[in-house]
Amino acid sequence: MKNISIFLFVFTLCMIDNAYGANLLKGEKTTLYFRNGLSYKKWLKVHCKSGNDDMGVHYLKPGGIDYTFSVHDNVFGGTLIWCTLSKGPDYKVSSRFDAYKQNKDKPHGKSYNYLAKDDGIYHSNLVEFKLHKKFDWK
Repeated sequence: MKNISIFLFVFTLCMIDNAYGANLLKGEKTTLYFRNGLSYKKWLKVHCKSGNDDMGVHYLKPGGIDYTFSVHDNVFGGTLIWCTLSKGPDYKVSSRFDAYKQNKDKPHGKSYNYLAKDDGIYHSNLVEFKLHKKFDWK
């Protein structure tokens, strides 16, 4: 009887997901945006990872299209995305940072925006609109 109850519970979750597009096991969705604001036609290399996924390496040309991706918070907490942004000849100048760390106590408007400039990495979100310098190049 216990096995049937577990089966019915899982089956119901799957039906809700298929019928309504809602996944009860996924938390809030956050989108990360990366933009190349470097001068002199310099390219930007972006490489982001989490404990479960490698988003791959992406090269952003000056004035080109932003690189974006979305993540869903873990309902149990602990979602963390870290990124390395690199510039310069052979991309030897870089900055590695936590681009998104799940924090239920700090609202962010479901968006994290990063702008790479010559003097560092700038950040904003939909709660704090103004860009502010957050990370230096190393």
